[in-house]
Amino acid sequence: MEISRSQEQHNDSLDSLDSLDPPASDATDTARLLAELNPHSDLIWLVERVSRAKLPWVVIPDTAITRWQARDPAGWEQVSKWLAVNAVAIVRI
Repeated sequence: MEISRSQEQHNDSLDSLDSLDPPASDATDTARLLAELNPHSDLIWLVERVSRAKLPWVVIPDTAITRWQARDPAGWEQVSKWLAVNAVAIVRI
């Protein structure tokens, strides 16, 4: 009986480790977003930085958000949705 329980716990541990690996679709979604953004936008840098760091938050100055909303509202909307889907909180300063 003890062997079964420890095997179950081992399997549960392996399952939880699998959930730490991002699904392949995350990389595809990120690549698609990068391809759709204006190549001269700082939004590309932001997406690349967030996707590499894999942190649950990103610090963005209010002035940057205001500029993106004015200069590239469609791009900012895409990036903010991508951040939300990837559970990345925006910390505004």
